[in-house]
Amino acid sequence: MKEIIKKSFLLGLGAATLTKNQAQKIVKELVRKNAISIKEGRDLIKRVKKEAINETNRVRKLVEIEVKRVGGKLGIISKSQIGKVKKRLKTIDKELSSRGKQTLKKIMKELSK
Repeated sequence: MKEIIKKSFLLGLGAATLTKNQAQKIVKELVRKNAISIKEGRDLIKRVKKEAINETNRVRKLVEIEVKRVGGKLGIISKSQIGKVKKRLKTIDKELSSRGKQTLKKIMKELSK
């Protein structure tokens, strides 16, 4: 499961990097041909970078949603759910220990009569 998440994230990151590199090449060529100014080129690269980051975040969210969906189908529980179960088990253990001690005291009292 972690491997799927890792690969999906790297895929999004790779796409963002590729887009940035392509944008830089295109902008350099446009500046060289005097089609745009250096400032316009920098602004364009910033916009492309921002869009790439937004796309990476969008892909990450989609992967998280899909992992939760698949995890639910497979019966996998989250860390927070495990924490809640552990807390509940500790409470139950304390309650059972307390009841066991009370029962033992009653039995000892009956035996001592």
